[in-house]
Amino acid sequence: MSPAEGGTGAGLRRRMPGLTQDEAARRLAGVGRNEVAFRKTRPPYSRVLAQLRDPLMMVLIAAVALTLAIGDHADSVVIGLVIVVNTTVGVAQEIRADNAVAALSALSAPHARVRREDADRDVPAATVVPGDVLLLAEGDIIAADAAIDESAALLVDESMLTGESVPVDKDANASLHAGTVVARGRGVATVTATGKAAALGRIAALLDDRRRPTPLQLRLASLGRVLAAVTLILCALVLAQGLVRGLPAGTMAVTAISLAVAAVPESLPAVVTLALALGARRMAARHALVRRLPAVETLGSVSVLATDKTGTLTEGRMVVQQVWTPRTTVELQGVGYEPEGDVLTEGRPAGPAERREVQEVLTATALCNDAALRPPPSASPDSRWEAVGDPMEGALLTAAIKVGCPDLTELASTHPRIAEAPFDSLRRRMTTVHALPSGGVLVCLKGAPEAVLAATVLTDSPETLRLARAEAARFAAGGYRVLAVASGLRQETPRPAAAGESGLRLLGLVALSDPPKPHAAATLASCRAAGITPILVTGDHPATASAVADRVELLGPNTTADHVVTGKDVAGGRVPDLTAVRVFARTDPQQKLDIVAAWRARGAITAMTGDGVNDGPALHQADIGIAMGGRGTEVARQAADLVLTDDELSTVVAAIEEGRRVFDNIRRFLVYGMAGGAAETPAPP
Repeated sequence: MSPAEGGTGAGLRRRMPGLTQDEAARRLAGVGRNEVAFRKTRPPYSRVLAQLRDPLMMVLIAAVALTLAIGDHADSVVIGLVIVVNTTVGVAQEIRADNAVAALSALSAPHARVRREDADRDVPAATVVPGDVLLLAEGDIIAADAAIDESAALLVDESMLTGESVPVDKDANASLHAGTVVARGRGVATVTATGKAAALGRIAALLDDRRRPTPLQLRLASLGRVLAAVTLILCALVLAQGLVRGLPAGTMAVTAISLAVAAVPESLPAVVTLALALGARRMAARHALVRRLPAVETLGSVSVLATDKTGTLTEGRMVVQQVWTPRTTVELQGVGYEPEGDVLTEGRPAGPAERREVQEVLTATALCNDAALRPPPSASPDSRWEAVGDPMEGALLTAAIKVGCPDLTELASTHPRIAEAPFDSLRRRMTTVHALPSGGVLVCLKGAPEAVLAATVLTDSPETLRLARAEAARFAAGGYRVLAVASGLRQETPRPAAAGESGLRLLGLVALSDPPKPHAAATLASCRAAGITPILVTGDHPATASAVADRVELLGPNTTADHVVTGKDVAGGRVPDLTAVRVFARTDPQQKLDIVAAWRARGAITAMTGDGVNDGPALHQADIGIAMGGRGTEVARQAADLVLTDDELSTVVAAIEEGRRVFDNIRRFLVYGMAGGAAETPAPP
């Protein structure tokens, strides 16, 4: 079926021919490929030079020159081998990590469906140009910034760009952004910007290649300067003392050079590099991929952990957590789209009568639904149930199975859909009409409480509507997404389906949220116990951010996040001290940079976690950027120093423990090496 033929309600009617192939090729040559170079690939010689520019390595190079000058070729060879081993290990680790990130990126190389010369074509996303007509369907990754020409129940997941966990309804003339995903519906859009000119490119422009030295690099650089200065002073004193006593100048020159060589801890750079490399290897075994060796030690110095919400503290998947009816309230347990979990009422298993009430609500939401559940593709523990379509509607299907509603396939067969009024931003509700086996039709409706809990839609008493509105307000204040559900019987099919949106009976309310990960609270408690201050920085709604902060005990037990600062407050200069705030909401990439910069200005070592495009600049700016490898975007992975292949925040705590262990080992060896160097220093003649 063509886009022009399908759908109900706001269908796609106009046929736009699109660009010609010649015009598309001309525009591609003019504006360039639809790609953003997040970071230039470093050639091997650049990586080698970066290793050799380390102050301690420069001291070793100087030691090689001095030993050659005095004819001590054995020491020259040994020190030279130390330099080679140190450089090789460091470069190899960087290349290995970059290859691993490239492998992750290759898994998500997108294509796009466009219309050119009045024919639909599947082309690489990199060849999309301004003016192309994009054809969008459920599950598509949007290839470029675009303006919608036509839409049919189009819902777009923008969480990777904005941090908003709930998909956004898109009508004609609305804007679309590259990298976002069509969660439901269909659309036709005209590309307005590609590559660096798109929103994705503008965010990538906030990334630069300059990096602040890590705490270890600063300490070793300081040590190298002090060591060089002390060695030169001692050499000068020994040389001057010998000359004053009348000893031959040649003999004293050799003695001074020998003193300099003995004072240099030749093995220190190699030990530091090997300690970091071994630490990186142990971290990789615990699902933390280190992209730059010095990041291993930086983790051990972290004092502030700025974490994203969606997919980091939370599951990144909507779940029905509570269902309210005029006679009962039940809580649904379980995570993700797995149709497993207890059904509780006041902490005890729900009884048969309570289950029947909830089954009626969730049966209606299963009928008034365009999503589907896909079972795990294999028996692997990592395989999960997935939702096809709107994540919220997938969560409703999962909840229906949990409470024991009829089989979804059987339900669709016994109650076939014969009409529908799709959800749109004006009506804020969706209605479907189903034929009943006994005759007549069933009208099912779900939508925003303010659009459903009205006397023009429902026949319930004013008291019932008042109670429902109060309960909906309570759920919303707790950070939940709330849906009101209603149904009604008709003898005839309403034409159009929206005509059936009156005289219905309220079934109940459904409260959904993106729940915290099971170990999130314990992970943050471990951070606080280790002297690390956790803060939440998200692009989501303030109420949602506050609710999640409370559930994961971000501020500690028995403490609520009653003070949430928004991105507008930060941009408007209304927050005198950004480091006094622990929860930020509705933040954009620039405001995240401001938050990181404020902590760094106070001397804190900051770690920033994230997975979205909007997290990229802050990941790059922080002392240690930590990206999610599984669900993370290419921008986040390329900007990060550490990539979590299991997407678990608890892995960060394990990596911090490893970083502190590495730092302690380096410090112990430094004391040992300096003591050994002092013992090797010859006494003045």
